Amino acid sequence: MQALRSTAQRPAFTLVEILIVIALIGVLAGILLVAVGGATDAAKRARTKGTMESLSAAIDAFVLEHGNQPSIVPMHVLHESHLSQGAWLTNTQNILLALLGGSRVSLLDEAGDPRDPTAEAEYQRYLADAIANDDNAWFEFTLEDPRYPLQYQVIIRPRQIGRGPWIDGQQFPPYLSPKDHELRERWAGDYQSQTPDGPNNIAVTEGFTALPDLIDAWGQPILVFQKSRSTGPIVPIDNDSLPQFWPSGIDRYLGATRLGQLGEVQLTKPADDPLGSRIGMNAANADERQYWLYLLLSHPTMRWDYGANGNYAYSGTARAGYAMLSAGPDGIFLARRDGPIDENTGAPIAPGDYPAGAGDAAYENDHQRLKEFDDVVMYGGS
Repeated sequence: MQALRSTAQRPAFTLVEILIVIALIGVLAGILLVAVGGATDAAKRARTKGTMESLSAAIDAFVLEHGNQPSIVPMHVLHESHLSQGAWLTNTQNILLALLGGSRVSLLDEAGDPRDPTAEAEYQRYLADAIANDDNAWFEFTLEDPRYPLQYQVIIRPRQIGRGPWIDGQQFPPYLSPKDHELRERWAGDYQSQTPDGPNNIAVTEGFTALPDLIDAWGQPILVFQKSRSTGPIVPIDNDSLPQFWPSGIDRYLGATRLGQLGEVQLTKPADDPLGSRIGMNAANADERQYWLYLLLSHPTMRWDYGANGNYAYSGTARAGYAMLSAGPDGIFLARRDGPIDENTGAPIAPGDYPAGAGDAAYENDHQRLKEFDDVVMYGGS
């Protein structure tokens, strides 16, 4: 009885003490979540860099063996105006197919006649085999060269991707062996009869095609920019320029209103709207897009040339033979809501704040601005 009486007389916790304990638990939980979140983010960055390194090694091995960058058609031939039975070919997919196989290409002249009888014979053999064995799971389309009177007749067999490319009459083993989580097809709807732009030029696509894409750890596609020339402007100045890097093939991603597993808006809004990507597709932000692409692809020692009367120049030395870009944790490539901070407002610099003014410290080295985005970038080649 004495023991029971002592227990009954023990004072209870007061409401204030309970609230303090709850608050402490909340603080500790918050600290733990931040720590776990940071570790998770670091792990995803490391995994994404591992994917990029694998692709880089594959590209370098291909160049060493064949003397040219991998692609099944020249980068400048890729255009969003070509609807290919649902198989829209992006710049990254153009490279992946050259490394993994699963395609055949026959070059045609202005009259539509094959330029290479051997390549045409292999194309027809591959097509016949697809008709006989692939149950309509294949795509055939023609891409016209906008600069020369040439056409690229292309057949892609998704079931054959990963069995190695066919190059100059010879079958090669695949140059890349992506893991399951690195290569995915994220087509989210049937856009076979759609054009890339809907009413008011708002993209209707969700950004992926009927072909696999290389995916980062956040479920977003990885963009690959491939250098085509050693001279000329870094990016196109006009329709007549021959740039070192063609942006053709990236707008399938950058014109998307919902892209990848995160479903983020890439399509750039006009004026000072904070939504979308700084390199997104929209004629209203052409200068903004060119500026950031120039910084991404040019050598860090290059300075942005303001030119006469505001006519920007895009010349200079490229940083590398190719560049790979992951959108990072926010899922948006060089997002307008991310990047360099405006010292006056404490917010990311406004879409119109480019390039850095002559009185801005960033003017001396605009390239430093790239480091303030959460994107993951990797360079390679020469």
